[in-house]
Amino acid sequence: MVIFFLLIIFSISYFILWLIYRKAFKSQKKISKILVFIGGIGLIIFYYTPYSYYLEPSYHEFKKMCKLNELPNNEEKYNKILSYFGLSLDTLDWEELNDGTWQLKENSSDYKKGVFEYASISRNRSKINYRLRIAAGFYSNESKINRYNINAMRMYSAWQTRRYHLEQESMASYKLVWMEEELICADVVKDNMIPKGENNEQQRTD
Repeated sequence: MVIFFLLIIFSISYFILWLIYRKAFKSQKKISKILVFIGGIGLIIFYYTPYSYYLEPSYHEFKKMCKLNELPNNEEKYNKILSYFGLSLDTLDWEELNDGTWQLKENSSDYKKGVFEYASISRNRSKINYRLRIAAGFYSNESKINRYNINAMRMYSAWQTRRYHLEQESMASYKLVWMEEELICADVVKDNMIPKGENNEQQRTD
């Protein structure tokens, strides 16, 4: 995998230099291997910076979904999130949703007494493509969640960056393995967890 990655990187470096030599300067000189190497190192450094994400369409798709979390908590937001699963508040299977409802612990970062005491994640999880998967989270103050007592809703999305790092396999092992970096919505946007009806209309709607 690493060798294949390096072959791609240095091939791109060679191609860029070829364009510069042949097209920009109209030169027929042999392309320097040192410059190909330096260019490849530069591409690797750039690839591992967040700026390189902007060149990938799937990243923009991921971020667009996540930005739904910034919207005011109301039925319009809920239906926008559910539309990614081919659902709406009218067509969601509430019985199935409530089969997975759990009570939030008081030490949970999402817990808010009388507001966020119960949560559930949709079983209608979806894999948009080989790098992007999503689910919808519901928060309520009642154990039986329905369209009228949802106090907040959140899009859960994870994007596989295809950036790999060497990490320790486990706390009990010194073995190093290649692990892929993953981005979630919390990495790119700030969730609007102001409950439905609580100064929400003053929040962002774009």
